[in-house]
Amino acid sequence: MADQWKAHCLVVAFPAQGHINPMLQFCKRLAYHKVKATLVTTRSFWKTVTTELTSDSKISVETISDGYDDGVDEEGTKNPKISAQRFREVGSQTLSELIEKLAGNGLPVDCVIYDSFVHWALDVAKKFGLVAAAFLTQTCSVNSIYFHLHQGILKLPIDKETKILIPGVTELEPSDLPTLLYLQYGMHPQLWDLLVDPFDNIGKADWVLSNPVYELEPQGRILCLMPSPAQLLASSKLPKFFRTTFLRQGWVVFC
Repeated sequence: MADQWKAHCLVVAFPAQGHINPMLQFCKRLAYHKVKATLVTTRSFWKTVTTELTSDSKISVETISDGYDDGVDEEGTKNPKISAQRFREVGSQTLSELIEKLAGNGLPVDCVIYDSFVHWALDVAKKFGLVAAAFLTQTCSVNSIYFHLHQGILKLPIDKETKILIPGVTELEPSDLPTLLYLQYGMHPQLWDLLVDPFDNIGKADWVLSNPVYELEPQGRILCLMPSPAQLLASSKLPKFFRTTFLRQGWVVFC
């Protein structure tokens, strides 16, 4: 590995709108802190990219297979559960092959940061004895809602008069919930596993990273240094006023 890098992280993105850019921005943050970042996406998604995903020479891009390199077939399109299972099986194998290939090329991986929708990447990381971090691309509030559903603490369907109380989150109305859980409850059962399965093994991750919104999560132990996406795009540096003495045990720094 080149001397200038402190470590090498594979950043495994879920190939869908709203998931790639947060991971790409995080790669830029890692590169600024002298951590080699390799963004990993699927071959099928990469074929649809018409412009350069990143012009930053410090960030590499590698691809793995989701089992649908030439596009999702009719069965996978009709049933996301089938395509998700195939992604897990083929993706786990090709991600393992990628880690081995990089090691053989003198770029051994130290850490795998994975979109929580690609939760099986945790098992691959642990197979190689690597540090693993789950990256939750949605806000802490939304993640907390899905976690409480996964644990059976929050029950569906929810009556429209119910007040929803979740630790660390301001009081919610049913209409504040994701549309799939309230207005469209029961309409897309095939998507349910995709939303709640990430919490099956999240407790085994070494780190959990998330996108906080202070106004929604004022009680959370989160120090949000970059509240605006525009700020994230404009700079890869931490604010000059930042000091590690600002932190308290258990706080999460989104930087």
